[in-house]
Amino acid sequence: MNGLIERIAVPFTGDGSGEGPLSWGQQSIWKEMAISGSSLALGAVRDLEPGATVDQYVEEYRFYLSRFPSMRTLLRFAPDGAVTQVVWDSGTAHIEVYEAVDRDPAAVAAEVSAQYYFVPFDYEREWPMRMALVRQAGALTHLVVAISHHAADPTAAMAMFEDLTNRDPVTGEPPRPPGLQPLEQARLQQTPSALRQNEAALRYWQTQLRALPSPRLPQPAGDAAAEHRYWELDLLSPALYQALRAVAARLGVTTTPVLYAAYAEALGHATGTTRVATMITVNSRFRPGLADAAGHMSHHGLCTLDLADGGFDDLVLLARRRLLAAHKHAYYSQVDLDRIIADVSREHGLSFDHLCLFNNRRSEDGPIETVPTAADVRAAGPTTLEWRELPDLHKPLMVHINDAADALSVRAQLNTTAISRDDLTALLRRMEATVVDAALYAGAEPAPQ
Repeated sequence: MNGLIERIAVPFTGDGSGEGPLSWGQQSIWKEMAISGSSLALGAVRDLEPGATVDQYVEEYRFYLSRFPSMRTLLRFAPDGAVTQVVWDSGTAHIEVYEAVDRDPAAVAAEVSAQYYFVPFDYEREWPMRMALVRQAGALTHLVVAISHHAADPTAAMAMFEDLTNRDPVTGEPPRPPGLQPLEQARLQQTPSALRQNEAALRYWQTQLRALPSPRLPQPAGDAAAEHRYWELDLLSPALYQALRAVAARLGVTTTPVLYAAYAEALGHATGTTRVATMITVNSRFRPGLADAAGHMSHHGLCTLDLADGGFDDLVLLARRRLLAAHKHAYYSQVDLDRIIADVSREHGLSFDHLCLFNNRRSEDGPIETVPTAADVRAAGPTTLEWRELPDLHKPLMVHINDAADALSVRAQLNTTAISRDDLTALLRRMEATVVDAALYAGAEPAPQ
């Protein structure tokens, strides 16, 4: 883009060099990156204080590169498709400097950030972290950072920044050793206990997949190909937020199984099946020794739910058990799992590799301290919906649950050749109504949907 005026060299050295296979977490996200043709980069734009100097950010960049082997890792690709990671002990990175001239520096920083996100990394030659500075009239105004998703997830990226900001003011040393790095994770994943975990996970997936009916989203009416294909819907619901907490408190569970049960019921209604399966996103950091691990630590779990028996309360309790089973079996070699999926897909004559994704991104989901009343649910503000076009999407339907102030935020992304916008809206509205009814009419006949 226009405005690039300088590239500043940042030489670095660090420990932990070597090479080996991708860790299981890296395998998982690499598959998503390959399908999407994107680095799925994590990005941040930071406003800088007056008086900020280039040297500060040269040292910050060098800190990340020197301390974290994942930030100085390149990939190698074999002819058979195998991917190897190579950690270097030294090298040189570059900070790009952009001049805003008479433009809004924040707008320039946003453009640089967007470019960093949309232009894939050169994995064989480019370090997986990009850094840029924006300046105006000689003063630095913004820092832009992007990290390829195979090198870090949001937790790892935040840990890197915390290590930087919490250094000892005298020695400059961080307060803790760096977390377990991907190369060492890959080595540990070849130990007998890890291989037993992998085998158990593969058996679970194989058993669950073979028991599934053929997944079918409602077919869009008309010529979907003639319309824009990829869309994103933001649903913000204060009533759903209150109702989730009320139902969770009544049943003695967290809000996640309540919401998942309602989503699965709505998805089953849309697909005409009583056995629903979705991918869920599982952060493997709950496992021993992985809380502070570097790199990407999320996998897809497979959650299956039978809708036929009992009422909604029963479905919530079942969802809690099935979600636990999915989490337990969501730590595995993606390469091995892909072979299982391919085998079962051939048996069924279709692909199970594009199941809908349910991604709970909320930071916490603990006990309910203040239980909403029915009056709180009824008094909640209106639900809002906002649509926007997407340039691309690598799954038919993804539903992300996000934190929001006194509301539940649902971001759904869809391919209209798989499900129409109207059908998706109806699915999310049914999910919302199911939880609200469970909060308002517990023990009584629910209001008709």
